[in-house]
Amino acid sequence: MAALAPGARLPELVARAGVLVHRHAADVLVVGVLAYWATLLTWGTGGREPRDLSLFAIALLVATLVVRPWSSLGPAQLVLANSLGLAAVVVILTAPTGWEGRFDAASYAVAGQLYLVGAAWATDVMRKTLLLVVIAGAAGLEFARGWLAWWGTGDPAHPFVGTFYWHNQAGAFLAVGAVAAAALVVADQRPWRLLGWAVAPLAGTGVLLSSSRGSELALALGAGLLAVGCCFAPGRLLALLRLGAVTALTYGVSVLVVGPPFFPTRVSPLAATVARGDAQPLTGSTNVRLEYWRHALSVFREWPVTGAGFHSFLAASQKVGDVPAGTASALVHNGFLQAASDGGLVLLLPLTFAAVSVAFGAVRMLPGALRERQVTGLAALCLLAALAFHSMIDFDWSYPALLSLAALVAVLASRPTSRTATSRIGVLWGVVGAVLLVFAAVAAWGGDLHLSTGLGLS
Repeated sequence: MAALAPGARLPELVARAGVLVHRHAADVLVVGVLAYWATLLTWGTGGREPRDLSLFAIALLVATLVVRPWSSLGPAQLVLANSLGLAAVVVILTAPTGWEGRFDAASYAVAGQLYLVGAAWATDVMRKTLLLVVIAGAAGLEFARGWLAWWGTGDPAHPFVGTFYWHNQAGAFLAVGAVAAAALVVADQRPWRLLGWAVAPLAGTGVLLSSSRGSELALALGAGLLAVGCCFAPGRLLALLRLGAVTALTYGVSVLVVGPPFFPTRVSPLAATVARGDAQPLTGSTNVRLEYWRHALSVFREWPVTGAGFHSFLAASQKVGDVPAGTASALVHNGFLQAASDGGLVLLLPLTFAAVSVAFGAVRMLPGALRERQVTGLAALCLLAALAFHSMIDFDWSYPALLSLAALVAVLASRPTSRTATSRIGVLWGVVGAVLLVFAAVAAWGGDLHLSTGLGLS
């Protein structure tokens, strides 16, 4: 090829740079969105601070316009994901608490659009592996951010609360990240296995220090499924040995951080869990949750179509029944029953259909993932199980960071589609998604740190 004249080099370089930007714009934008989620959205009450969710929605809107999920995803994915945001908007327009629930509606809208962008982008093993790395890395950052505050208490038996400022949700976030990191290790996923070796013990230690029994069970469930999956994959012995080494290292780190040189005397890594169990036995905690769930069903029976509205549970449960002292709560402690109480069938149906669809996809892709040693296929089921378990006994989805985490795990369980042509219906759903993100950016601007409000009924 003839050499370019000096004057022609600059236009040629600009043209080549334009091609590269066009080719990799989607990758850059989606990675930026994931980085925002892993850092800024999890910082400070899990995304409930002013402007955090709004800026995330704006970044996601830009990524949506470039990735164009409506041109590559199937109708079922577009309908289900957009239905979450649409249903939440219907709830704030019709339910008693009305506009007071705008932040939660924005959170649902953002989660649905995050799934669409992620599913349209992560169509190969490399991108899904990168998504798994982001989930693991976010857990490492969460432990690093919460470490100094926990250490600064001077009490090794003090619960680890992270940047969620509540031990149960910090524990759930770390449990999912620990399983994701362990999956990178057992699959020998290069070059990310070093990140897995570093994050899995730290995140697992954070779960133990959180004193959250539900998070500890979620971690055990996810790790147990990972071990079972390893038994059916090629190289099972080496994979199990690696998982055993991660478990031993986690225990070693947890013992190290609760004694010298960090504290004058050594206590058990489970000291906070034991203290919490003495104060509130597991049976007592279970009975309290059963009461919350009974109240949620009573609220659902009173407002079966659109629910009582977001932030309504405390006032609604007291209105529809005799709530004994000490059993009143602002939150249901169950994601699906919270949706039933807050949004009735309007919100519960799309949420349930979406969850069942994701679970079915994760189970369906598992055999092929085991045969081909695809770490993301096995990890999807393990993470989904850990998330679903904890979300059914606590209020995880009240935090945008955790609701968005569920959307990212759903991306891992999604299968690429062969659709390439953009239909009018697809474009329509694209417009709906963009409008929902604009709504989310406006509605969530002021943040939301309150948990309950009145029903506004006479």
